[in-house]
Amino acid sequence: MRFKPTHILFIFFGFLFMPLCGQRTKPILDISTEFNKIKGQNNDTLKVENLIDLYKKSIYQKTIRKDVLDEALIVSESIFYINGIAKCYNRMGITSRYEQDYLQSVMYHKRALNYFEKSTDTLAKIKCLNSLGVSYRKLNAVNEAYDIYLRALHLSEIFNNDKSIAIALNGIGNLLLDTEEYSQALKTFKRALNVEIKIKNPKGQEYAFANIGEVFLYQKKYDSARVYFNKALHLSTIHNRRESTAIQYSFLGLLSQKEGDYKTSTANYERAIPILQEYNNTRYLSNTQINIGVNKTKTEKFSEALEFLNLGIENAMKVRSKENIILGYKALSDYYLRTNNHERAFAAFKNATKFRDSLVNVASKKNMIATQIQYESAKKDEQIQTLAEEKSLSVKKSKMRFLLLVGVAILSAVIIVFLLRIISLTRKNKGLVLERKNNELQKYIAQVNSLKAQVSDNNVSSFQDIEASVAQFDLSKREVEVLNLISKGYNNDEIAEKLFVSKNTVKTHIQHIYTKLDVNNRIQALKKVHTV
Repeated sequence: MRFKPTHILFIFFGFLFMPLCGQRTKPILDISTEFNKIKGQNNDTLKVENLIDLYKKSIYQKTIRKDVLDEALIVSESIFYINGIAKCYNRMGITSRYEQDYLQSVMYHKRALNYFEKSTDTLAKIKCLNSLGVSYRKLNAVNEAYDIYLRALHLSEIFNNDKSIAIALNGIGNLLLDTEEYSQALKTFKRALNVEIKIKNPKGQEYAFANIGEVFLYQKKYDSARVYFNKALHLSTIHNRRESTAIQYSFLGLLSQKEGDYKTSTANYERAIPILQEYNNTRYLSNTQINIGVNKTKTEKFSEALEFLNLGIENAMKVRSKENIILGYKALSDYYLRTNNHERAFAAFKNATKFRDSLVNVASKKNMIATQIQYESAKKDEQIQTLAEEKSLSVKKSKMRFLLLVGVAILSAVIIVFLLRIISLTRKNKGLVLERKNNELQKYIAQVNSLKAQVSDNNVSSFQDIEASVAQFDLSKREVEVLNLISKGYNNDEIAEKLFVSKNTVKTHIQHIYTKLDVNNRIQALKKVHTV
């Protein structure tokens, strides 16, 4: 084979960009190591959320670790984390649905919903409702599914959550499709498509395109159906959603079958098979295998047809897909009729009837068991919720006590500050009073000193005046001093004390004064002094 220049150029650029592509690959997380790391953390809400996130990562890596989710549930129950318990049961419901155990899925989702009713996470509650609707629909419980989807739609519209609105609308549309209300289903799917376009969600648009195509298919509007199936296939291809691509090929296979183009139909179905096997999508795989068997029967490739029909029926039984089992036995009956084996054709028809009855019985038994489990679980849930409420009440009381203590502390601090302020003001006021009194005292002392000075001056003046007045009477200096004190009102004792002499001496001086002045008493003496 000769290489053209364009081939060489293509190979060159391929090698050039290979390292870059490799760099974009996300490293694979060691789930076990991370799990052990998280298990060592303290039991709290953060630990639960980390465990749930780790469980999601295990799903993305296709190594589903249910033990991680079990641990998250155990921790949630031990700390009465209602929202965590709800999330765990909701995840268990989704896992059971992927495993095609729809009864178990319904039971888990209902338990989750019971807890979500007690939480404030409305978005998680809406997701749980939509998931429960899917599981009910897989069980062909149309009325229950419809009620649940309506609840999800109503809540989504209240909280203006467009993504959840689109999911609920698609769920309702599928129920209308199952009940052959094609015109209503088409309106609902188109409404969902408009929402997906509004929020620019290519995965949601792809799903809506496929649903609209399916409506047109059942209305036998094959050209319109092909347009929408191809739109869905285009989106799944460019966004590399392989499982979704396989489903679109299955739809195109069914479309070609309805048109009578069995060769194209088989080719599309065969494209889907390896991808459905890779993703373990047994439900679509069984439908694809049965339809290939139908095509092989129509084209009279009977040996191949029987092989595909048996495989398809076997897989349908594994997942208890009622519609696929009925489809398989009808196809097998048609196969035996075409191969002129009427006995086996009748047996296939009888088996379909018997299996349908046994399927109902098994479902009934499982339903009874699920109801019993749910009853027992409900009691456990009630106990957990009671304990959670008690814990919540205890936390509230603790908060109230804490707030009360804080309030008392703040009030005490205010009172102390107030008292300190009063003490400070009192001290300041006392200081001012003392200062004022001190000032007054200083003024008083100054006044006293001034008076003393005046008295001293007066004393000197009085003494001098008296001395001058009595100069003619030949009084001694001591007698003048005594006379001066008499003029000031001093008695004998006070004069003696003032002059540092005895009382008798004072009497003697007074007697001499009377004699010299020629008077008989003090008053006469003083009058004589002042008149001279």
